[in-house]
Amino acid sequence: MTPLTQPDRIRLQIEAAAPRGRDDLFLACSNADARFEGFARLCQYRAGHDPLWRSTDLPATIADGLFFSPPPGDTGAAAAFVFLTEEGDVMQLPPGGEAMTERIEGAGLWSDDSEGWGSMIALAQIGGRLHACGGGGQIYRRTKPGAWEHMDTGLLREKGEKKSISFKTIAGANEREVYAGGWFQNVNDGVLYCGDGRRPWKAVASGMPAISRIHVEREDSVWACGRGGTLLHGNHADGFQDVSALDDTRAYVDVTSYDGQIFLATETGLYLHANGATHRIRTRLDPEYEDGHLLRVVDGVLWSIGYADIARFDGTAWERIPFPGNPPIR
Repeated sequence: MTPLTQPDRIRLQIEAAAPRGRDDLFLACSNADARFEGFARLCQYRAGHDPLWRSTDLPATIADGLFFSPPPGDTGAAAAFVFLTEEGDVMQLPPGGEAMTERIEGAGLWSDDSEGWGSMIALAQIGGRLHACGGGGQIYRRTKPGAWEHMDTGLLREKGEKKSISFKTIAGANEREVYAGGWFQNVNDGVLYCGDGRRPWKAVASGMPAISRIHVEREDSVWACGRGGTLLHGNHADGFQDVSALDDTRAYVDVTSYDGQIFLATETGLYLHANGATHRIRTRLDPEYEDGHLLRVVDGVLWSIGYADIARFDGTAWERIPFPGNPPIR
């Protein structure tokens, strides 16, 4: 990786984020002016290092990312920054180790083995394994290094079938209770399922707009957000309730819990859901934080990563993290 100290001719848009801690963050950025044309700039921020930021370019379109942390006692897996491409390639970057790439066979649209189901969209660690989902009803689970299996029986689009599900998000407290959400393609009908790939998937909510993100606070407390102000709360056993405000028409793109509170992201700012109402968060940053895309909680801090702006919250105050890949936020 090379030092990243100032913007170049490429205007970057942050697409995915993998924070390891309060002082260690990996971003995947696209070319904002040619977003889906197979370019990614991976940018790593490490507080206390010189330079603060480093970057490298890849010929790929990144869909999602995370920091994989093996469960305690699991000696068969290694910690790594992980990024998923739209074509179903999974890139793993262990801190201080050699980068590796795996292929989810059949995924994507343009690879030699693609089955045409659609692009991959989301990545999650559930228990001790990676899971991924995408267009055409695709849901996969990593079974061992280099091997991914379908867990989408009854959901995957069959040949000749026109109507299919596009899964936008996947999450779970454990591998027996995996939640996947999204929408029926070409319409605005949201879907939210729960299953484990071995039993039939169960629709646990219906009648809402498209689902953008699922957050599992606890096994009995699952949140799902989306378009049209959608905010659902519940679990697969007891059902889900619509807890959004009646006049809420915002498009929520992420939801998470931090310090006992529920935070929501939109592309124009952050919101807090409390006592049955949703309120705009004022960060007191100058200028005010008016971005929002990804919410991540790690190492006692809440990261809010927008398409261009980056901020973190330690429970007391917000701090903007300058990103030299683009001109400063003014």
